[in-house]
Amino acid sequence: MDTKRNISQSRQNHQEADVDISNSWICKNASCRANVSLDDSYCKRCSCCVCHAFDENKDPTLWLVCESGKPNDVEFCGLSCHVECAFRKDMVWVNPTGNLMKVDGYFCCYSCGKVSDILGCWKKQLVAAKDARRIDVLCYRIELSYRLLDGTCRFSELHEIVKDAKSKLEVEVGPLDGPSARNDRGIVSRLPVAMQVQELSSFAIRRAEYWSTSVARDLIPAACRFDFEDVAPRQVILRLIEHPSAEERGVKGYRLWCDKKGETREDYQFDIDLSRGEAQGMRILFPDLEPCKEYIFRAVSYTRAGVLGHSISGCFTKSVEIFQRSRGNLVDGRRKRLRSMVHQFLFNP
Repeated sequence: MDTKRNISQSRQNHQEADVDISNSWICKNASCRANVSLDDSYCKRCSCCVCHAFDENKDPTLWLVCESGKPNDVEFCGLSCHVECAFRKDMVWVNPTGNLMKVDGYFCCYSCGKVSDILGCWKKQLVAAKDARRIDVLCYRIELSYRLLDGTCRFSELHEIVKDAKSKLEVEVGPLDGPSARNDRGIVSRLPVAMQVQELSSFAIRRAEYWSTSVARDLIPAACRFDFEDVAPRQVILRLIEHPSAEERGVKGYRLWCDKKGETREDYQFDIDLSRGEAQGMRILFPDLEPCKEYIFRAVSYTRAGVLGHSISGCFTKSVEIFQRSRGNLVDGRRKRLRSMVHQFLFNP
């Protein structure tokens, strides 16, 4: 009797496993192998939310993670992206962007729009530079730490230290973003300025420890989340999703901008003000867009005291050809169903 029960239970488990497998796929990353829902185009556990690729030998210092900046913070998605992908998508902010969105020393999550501190990632580059044994690694980490705060006002003192280290290196190896520095496999200890550069890196890390305490108090909260309900070649319809803490923080409304990627911040194509009541459940139409272009959507939440949170997200408008083809397929499908219904009515009364 027990044997029959065990066989029955085993068959049931296999059936459940088959159902689970049919609704998911296995991540190709050998160090992950997570079950991924068919609704997801990439593994959110180990892959970049921008390029959707994973690193088999993942170096956490070369990734940015959307994570909690304060205790009891629930307004983050936990996804991650390559630092280089964040640069490519303009997700690293060190310059004021308009009259309201003045952000310096932050990065924005490509997935949910949460704004987080960049200083932690910056320190990781200098730690890697301080411990580097190969010249190409040293050059890349110094060059990356320079880019992370290039143009900063808030962290100008820290940036000057890295700028000094960068200048010393370039005297020996040329531009740090050039092929000579990127491909130099030589040993760091044989480089005349190596000791000076690594001492500057250590000094910058010590100075950053002081800044870290003040940055923790000044983290910018996310304003909202963007839900793109419909993306067509010449228009986008979206909704702003409020965070649970909006009422507690006294949010009165939102201001929303849209511009084509690559345009100057002064040339916003749209500029919309919404009260909290208007933003809740409202479908916002952005018309007169260009097909197959990337548009950046930015939002700030504001209280009686002024601006509170910042969020950013982007999307590509669809191609006209693809849109017309898919629309044609939809019409053809409706016609086929209509013919089938007529046929059944005439010949199967």
